[in-house]
Amino acid sequence: MSRAIFLFFGLILLAISLNLNAQKSFNVSASLRTPAEYHLQVKQFGEFVDRFNYKTDWKGNSISDEFAQKIPRANYIFYLFNSEDERLTNPNDSSYRVLCSEFIAFIDEPNNSKTITLFSEQVKAYTIVNFMYFGKPQKAKVELTPEVLHDRSAKWVISSVETDCFAAIGDSLRTHFIAPNSHETSFINTKKINGQTNPIYYFSTTLATNSTMLFLTEAAKNRIKIQTIENVVYYISFPGWKITVEEFNRTTTNSGWLISNIEKMSLKN
Repeated sequence: MSRAIFLFFGLILLAISLNLNAQKSFNVSASLRTPAEYHLQVKQFGEFVDRFNYKTDWKGNSISDEFAQKIPRANYIFYLFNSEDERLTNPNDSSYRVLCSEFIAFIDEPNNSKTITLFSEQVKAYTIVNFMYFGKPQKAKVELTPEVLHDRSAKWVISSVETDCFAAIGDSLRTHFIAPNSHETSFINTKKINGQTNPIYYFSTTLATNSTMLFLTEAAKNRIKIQTIENVVYYISFPGWKITVEEFNRTTTNSGWLISNIEKMSLKN
């Protein structure tokens, strides 16, 4: 058995032991009304970031020296994995377990530990947006990224929209256009844009068929009515690595915002 596999199994056993001991201590305290599951579950993405960065413990308090001695960061990060992932429980294939142990070692490297900086290019979010368009329900995959302004304030912005509800735009592009001989009249017929409800038709085909731009223009005309948001997924990148974080709604202690996948990426020169 390789050292990486041995280390990973050791982390699994230690995490299980810590989990059981934590639950026992919670149950012993008669004055503690909050169930153990509530403290151990990762209820918000910001909570995931703080735990990953080894900033707060299960109760949201700053990591103390006592906590750090009992639960090293490597074990604490492992608790942020989706423990029900079959790739972790499959005894016949250890490749993903080895990959996870490599990632934890990379993050918890002595004198060079890695953290998540939320409002940076390191984090991206994707979600499914349900909306009404001309009275019909539609879906769009929306990418959101953090943006830091000059005054150091931050916000989330929509960086792209993917949807197939604008498939018929090609018919309009064949009707609304600037004639190919317009250069002979100094492009005077560019004035067609005046009063147009869809001036985007007169721009390049690449731009006019861009679903992000179309979503923006249709929303500006109040034709799009956003209804619900679902399936939020976060992608977090590190040099040579990318992790996926999703929400797992379960009644167990291992629930909430957890790492659902780890990928090893090629480093760009």
